[in-house]
Amino acid sequence: MEKKQIRDEILAVRSALSDEACMEKSAVILKQLGRHDAYLSAYKVGLYASYGREVITYPMIARSLMLDKGVSFPRILSAAERKMEFRYILRVSDLKPGYKGILEPGENATIMQKPDLIVMPLVAFDPQRNRIGQGGGFYDAYLSEHPDIVKIALAYECQRVDMIPSEDFDVRPDIIITEEKIYE
Repeated sequence: MEKKQIRDEILAVRSALSDEACMEKSAVILKQLGRHDAYLSAYKVGLYASYGREVITYPMIARSLMLDKGVSFPRILSAAERKMEFRYILRVSDLKPGYKGILEPGENATIMQKPDLIVMPLVAFDPQRNRIGQGGGFYDAYLSEHPDIVKIALAYECQRVDMIPSEDFDVRPDIIITEEKIYE
């Protein structure tokens, strides 16, 4: 299957999840993330504000702020150039609707030069940790410039497929955490 077909099919599967199922599965995933050495050892964390039926990240945002980790979020600078940067927040209310209505820091927020860890969303993945995102290529572009950042993707197990075609510019997460398994 091609990426677009996989993306469409998995988005349909994910959007069929109930609010209750998303909350329950997300709680298990975030518990695993919170115990993972990569998260525990990171001082500067790049998170994402969950959108639609993505793994719900708000409890992890609160936890990271409480632990005094430097917390940042992607801010889209140019959709055409697939350019984003990570900017610090001090509280969840610092996030405002940005690109496609997704919450992001304001333009006056301080830039985080390079997170130790980036926690990223995905649409679909395979057991080899290949991923399909929303199709914008923002994470691939950013992470190809910063290959030494630890990358953890969060997903529901129902987003797993047998095989995703990968290309040279695709960046694989180091770790994918679902409610059932950790892929490393």
